[in-house]
Amino acid sequence: MSETVTETRTTYVDHGGFRFALLTLENSGHRPVTLGPASLAGFQAAVGDPDLAGVDAVAVTGQGPVFCAGADLKPMTEAATPQQAEAVARRGLEALDRFAALPVPTFAFINGIALGGGLELALHADYRTAADSVRALGFPEVRLGLVPGWGGIPRTVALLGSAQTARLVVMDSLAGKNLSARSAADLGLVDAIVPEDGFLVASLNFAAGILTETGPGAAAAPSRPGLAEQGPSAAVVGSAAALEAVRMQLDARLHGAAPAPYRALELIAEAAAARPPAGTAQQTAAEVRAFGELLLSDEARASIYAFHLTQSLVKKPEGRPAAEPMPVRSVGVVGAGLMASQLALTFAQLLRVPVRITDLSQERIEGSLGWISGQLDKLVGKGRLQIIDAEAVRALVTGGTDKAAFADCDVVIEAVFEDLEVKRAVFAELEPLLRPDALLLTNTSSLSIEAIGAALARPERVVGFHFFNPVAVLPLVEIITAPKTDEATLATAFELARRLRKTAVLSTDTAGFVVNRVLTRLFDEVLSLLDDGGDPAVVNHALDPLGLPMTPLQLLQFIGPAVQLHICETMHRAYPQRFGVSRSLAALVAAGLPGYLDHDGGIAADAAALLPASKPADAGAVRARILAALAEEVTLLLDESVVAGPEQVDLCMILGANFPFHTGGLTPLLDREAGTAFHPELRVPVPAVG
Repeated sequence: MSETVTETRTTYVDHGGFRFALLTLENSGHRPVTLGPASLAGFQAAVGDPDLAGVDAVAVTGQGPVFCAGADLKPMTEAATPQQAEAVARRGLEALDRFAALPVPTFAFINGIALGGGLELALHADYRTAADSVRALGFPEVRLGLVPGWGGIPRTVALLGSAQTARLVVMDSLAGKNLSARSAADLGLVDAIVPEDGFLVASLNFAAGILTETGPGAAAAPSRPGLAEQGPSAAVVGSAAALEAVRMQLDARLHGAAPAPYRALELIAEAAAARPPAGTAQQTAAEVRAFGELLLSDEARASIYAFHLTQSLVKKPEGRPAAEPMPVRSVGVVGAGLMASQLALTFAQLLRVPVRITDLSQERIEGSLGWISGQLDKLVGKGRLQIIDAEAVRALVTGGTDKAAFADCDVVIEAVFEDLEVKRAVFAELEPLLRPDALLLTNTSSLSIEAIGAALARPERVVGFHFFNPVAVLPLVEIITAPKTDEATLATAFELARRLRKTAVLSTDTAGFVVNRVLTRLFDEVLSLLDDGGDPAVVNHALDPLGLPMTPLQLLQFIGPAVQLHICETMHRAYPQRFGVSRSLAALVAAGLPGYLDHDGGIAADAAALLPASKPADAGAVRARILAALAEEVTLLLDESVVAGPEQVDLCMILGANFPFHTGGLTPLLDREAGTAFHPELRVPVPAVG
């Protein structure tokens, strides 16, 4: 078993006239504190130490920036039977319940990150302090295809009620959101916020104050209604209407594709109706059973895979060369449209270096600078940026029509119209103006990097650097290397992505790279069906049971018909046997329509007029056709070594196309739905019979 063992170190502290046993969770390997079977056994043994009988209170805290990051996922995924899966939840509940049952007041001193089982551990204490610097308290389980299995749901319901619990456990989890210490205190999840500087002393001061009020050795009596009262008034019972509203949101978003959020809602409703409201044997059994069933589900295996993928490949991107990256002290941006403006803001805000924008007219430059200024004002208004920082970023971005201003730039990125000749002309004009060692980046979404830089004197300095819209939100950058791109240029591109807080995936120079190649194959199948008279509503919603973030026609409308038509044309030129150019899409663009859909998500009348008379279509057959096409395209993409493996495809689809964790990106979904075998290791082992 590959568990990273967390030790529980016990020390005794005399403070404020009271004696505390302080249990510190620590990892000697300097890895985040997590709780696997051996770690839980060690914690339970520490809690059962007979020496604790001589103390006035017991407190648990963490190490460095982490209180406890939750359960150790690695040994969890080794469970192969329902009994083994349920044992994961039961083992944690036993250890945490032992802590909660101590005959003296208990405290959780939350020094840092407290996620999943770590937050559940804190909720088993009578009182909680948190450092004011803590930015991550939450329940990630539902996003991982699971439910909190160590008492988190009933204990949160008892503190906050069912509506707030549903928000934290379900909706925030799916969105990847966590609470800050201040937000947790405002909700009532944390009792006191203390300064990071002197955190332990301040927490002990708080605890001593509580003990002074309750008396040494007395049973805990929280000042607000909470777990210790264990009576009908302890839980703030949320309305069934609130939970039903959340369920309706899930249906609209997931269409039942991911079981975990629905099971979580069931457990929340049961906890809200229970008397007492937390920790009954019936609740515990339901929690253990739900956790065990979900841990063995395909969706949980795919979600945990996706989680590890986004964690590991962010830190160690595949294909980064060992060459030393060149310094980036100033950046030029060619273009002043929306994408170029987003890039200029991102470079200035995250690199804190001068950024120069150029375009053909000063009017467009002023529009871009005005947009950037407005975005900075919005960030200040939302409390995400200090005024002094906004002013500093604003001062870094300048603009004009003269490209000679790029003479001292270390990097220049173009974000002009997606046309090969336009981009080649821009680079041809730029190269004589720049230093010989300056990098030329292209934000092309599908064009050949080699072709863009073919006429340059220094093609080794050209690399693809493809962002996704909106730039501030989507964390993916596709780095595309051309045959002549040298290692220093490539290393600099990887380092630039890291400094911009983006995840880089290396792609070879093939049409569409990864995301647009895969999505365009999807669009090609959908639009072919529409052009052949398939019922538009059936075709558009055929993938709904997969729980993707948008229907194909919603996504096309978001991208923009003209942009997607251009990508379709590029892909058709590269792979005419598999990619076509839709008649209706071309007509839609010619008519200047924003897409196929109206404001309510139905087929717009003016778009319907461009389609042939519709005939019945079977949603299951449509879905099978689309998935078979995607399976073929991903297989070919991997056969061509466009990326290192299916993991890079999945990372691209998660971070660049918003595919949810429960799909595992794309290839685990294809394994389940299209019969491929990209990840046989993600399937739950079938025990031998007899």
